[in-house]
Amino acid sequence: MTTDLSPSSPGIDTARSLLRLLRDRATPEAYEALLDGCPAGELPHLRPLVDDALHVRAQLEDRRRREDELAALYETAGDLSSLRDLEAVLQAIVRRGRVLLGADAAYMMLHDTRRDDNYVRVTDGIRTDAFKRARLAMGAGLGGLVAKTAVPYNTPDYLRDARFDHTVDDVVRDEGLMAIQGVPLKLGKKVIGVLFAANRSARPFPDHEVALLVSLANHAAIAIENATLFQEVRRAVDDLTEANAVIQAHSASVEQAASLHERLTSIVLHGGGMHDVAENLAEVLGGSILVLDPAGRVMAAVGGDPVVEHTGVGGALLQESPTARAVHEACILSAESRRTRRIPGSGTGASACATPIMAGTEALGSLALVRERLDAVDMRSLERAALVTALMLLSERGVAEAEHRLRGEILEDLLGAPHRDLEGLRRRAALMGLDLSRPHTVLAARCRGGGHRRAIADAAAAFAAQAKGLAGEYRGDVVVLLPGDHTPAETARSLADHLSRTVGDAVTVGGTSAAPGVDAVIAAHRDAARCLDVLLALDRDGHGASPDELGIYGLLFRQAGREELRRFVRRVIGPVLDYDERRGGELVRTLLAYFACDASLTRTAADLFIHVNTLYQRMDRVTALLGPQWRHGDHALQVHLALKVHSVLAAH
Repeated sequence: MTTDLSPSSPGIDTARSLLRLLRDRATPEAYEALLDGCPAGELPHLRPLVDDALHVRAQLEDRRRREDELAALYETAGDLSSLRDLEAVLQAIVRRGRVLLGADAAYMMLHDTRRDDNYVRVTDGIRTDAFKRARLAMGAGLGGLVAKTAVPYNTPDYLRDARFDHTVDDVVRDEGLMAIQGVPLKLGKKVIGVLFAANRSARPFPDHEVALLVSLANHAAIAIENATLFQEVRRAVDDLTEANAVIQAHSASVEQAASLHERLTSIVLHGGGMHDVAENLAEVLGGSILVLDPAGRVMAAVGGDPVVEHTGVGGALLQESPTARAVHEACILSAESRRTRRIPGSGTGASACATPIMAGTEALGSLALVRERLDAVDMRSLERAALVTALMLLSERGVAEAEHRLRGEILEDLLGAPHRDLEGLRRRAALMGLDLSRPHTVLAARCRGGGHRRAIADAAAAFAAQAKGLAGEYRGDVVVLLPGDHTPAETARSLADHLSRTVGDAVTVGGTSAAPGVDAVIAAHRDAARCLDVLLALDRDGHGASPDELGIYGLLFRQAGREELRRFVRRVIGPVLDYDERRGGELVRTLLAYFACDASLTRTAADLFIHVNTLYQRMDRVTALLGPQWRHGDHALQVHLALKVHSVLAAH
């Protein structure tokens, strides 16, 4: 059968209509509409034409779709090749996969070589956190199967598909995914991961969509490798840059250290002091330098920072500015940790760092640098300077110890056995600046329990040096001889205050005047030591006084000998002393507290941290030992006095 296609025939009109429909990319329904109303006789002739046109339309649509997919794939490949950041590459791959397939979600799993499983790396359209943290063993689920076999898999309804080992169904169900397609990400024969497209409704994945996702995965694998290599190259370049900076910094550090070492060595060899060290450090490092002793007092300060201007040598570091507080904090942390500490500046405050000045495990002080900006080279230079400073301090300590021993020997000979070589003693004392033919003030200092003796001796030596005097240790006390007529009581108080502040503990001082001559100095020292004993017995720790200020206690110890005083003590409170000695009791301590609390039993119990009933029992025991009259009138005075005298005698 032939179709009439003459110009005037109906077939020509139909063909023209079909071509217009093809040109306009009309829907299949428009083609079928041409047959509506067609005479029954012409329908057999027109049906083949419409079918052929629909076939041509399908071929054209398929070609257009392929062209669109190739264009999108080409554009995707171009985009991926331009990206260098690995994270951006992975995110772009997943996003393009979702767009190309028109999927509800897309995600990528990468292979973890250490654990030999696969984990979700990036997602697009995924809502639940559990899904984003999911992992799949090799061969498990759709993704694990793709990773293991390197073959694409897809399913229109994953939860009902019996082909897969269902290990993550809860995660997939909570996310609402049904149709899933997965293709391998391959570099050569190695599978590095799986690329997925998924929908939340059941649907098959046509072959062309599988091929499209495979093509994207192939481009993606190359892009991932390129981004990874670029990242490694960039990391290597960064490492080389950092290494070069380290080498340059090390070179600068070596040059600076050599210059600094030469300067500081010259200072040590020429007998320079802390100020010279600080001055050279400030010049080399370009900042302000402070040298602090272990107690936080400034030994030297050089530089233009306000913290230097408001800090006097020998005084505590002021903390009125942020910089000063930063320096103080750095020094404390440095001394505690035995290592360099750095505190960055805030606002307008400068940065500060401090390093301990160490001699073995002993901290001799801190070396602080204040500057607008600090780097590692500065800190290393400061640490090297601390070593030289430690040597200098040790040298100064050696000289001081030699002088300390000499002072101690002179005091030992002067106060202990002056008549063995009186003339030699005078000559040696003269070498130390001590003229025994002049009147002196003699002071004895001690911390309760005998602690801080060396620190007290050093501080007392500095105090004595200001008056051209002498200080040293003698029989557990620190003895100070000051030439000239001083007021003993005021001098004792001044020295007690100075020593207490210096050592950070209560130092008690007794003092008296000595006429010219060795014997007078010996007698004055004896009185000063007794005065010190009485002050400690009276719990006047940290005070300074002369015997004239001790009232009846001073009179007793000046007029009576020790044996006579002991007999007085035994006569008045002997039974109490014997009881305490036999029973290990607390009666003496209880009585001292009782008199100190003005005979108030309630206050005495509180002061002793005992129950009042316990106190009543002790007081009854004292009454049984001393008799009922001990609390009244002159008897109470004698008991109190005997207790105090006993304390003084027991203390020394």
